[in-house]
Amino acid sequence: MIRIPFPQAPDYPDVEPGFDGPKVAAIHGLMGHDLMRKHLLRMMRETGYRDATMYSHLHPTKAIADDLCEAVGANRRIAIVGYSQGGFEAIKVARELARRDITVDLVVTIAAGGLGRTLPAQWGFNPREMPANVSRCLNFFSVGDRLGSDQKPERNLVQASRSGQYVENIVFPKDEHISHVRLVICYPESRVHPTVRAQLLDRLQTELATLTRQHHVSGSAERASK
Repeated sequence: MIRIPFPQAPDYPDVEPGFDGPKVAAIHGLMGHDLMRKHLLRMMRETGYRDATMYSHLHPTKAIADDLCEAVGANRRIAIVGYSQGGFEAIKVARELARRDITVDLVVTIAAGGLGRTLPAQWGFNPREMPANVSRCLNFFSVGDRLGSDQKPERNLVQASRSGQYVENIVFPKDEHISHVRLVICYPESRVHPTVRAQLLDRLQTELATLTRQHHVSGSAERASK
């Protein structure tokens, strides 16, 4: 039996008033709702990044941008994490925020390419053009993952669009045999590929921790200037 994907309602977190950590939009791909909920979303929330909302890649781009703008209004950092088709949507949300003159502190794309490019929603769209309003971008892909990476590895590489923009492409070589699904497996620990743990999962937590520290430093500086 083939499951036909349909837009799911966003999985909003229960966040206490005054929470000042980064606001994260986690966007899953085609039929990836349960996979992201059980793994990446759970990991982020359990490690302290409680204000992480999961969206479908079919959720309206402007609606995701609206949610992120609420955090910007509270002087909080924002991040977008997109997996598979969600990686394409992450770039589209960043573009929408660029039109609103909003800075995106971090964009993480995971396995956004391959056969995913063939869907009509991605025709004429280049996910390798990072919008200039993005401060930092991490782009992960596994060579040999036909669902999420292009056959020519160089076609998976994201390029910076302005001076000072940080863009890093993290490539999992073919001999690691890291599949589309194994890129985001977080539980149980025995199922986590050690290279994915070291280069993707731990790195994601480090980047989010940096956003938290930056917020606290800027908040302290603002209070000191008053």
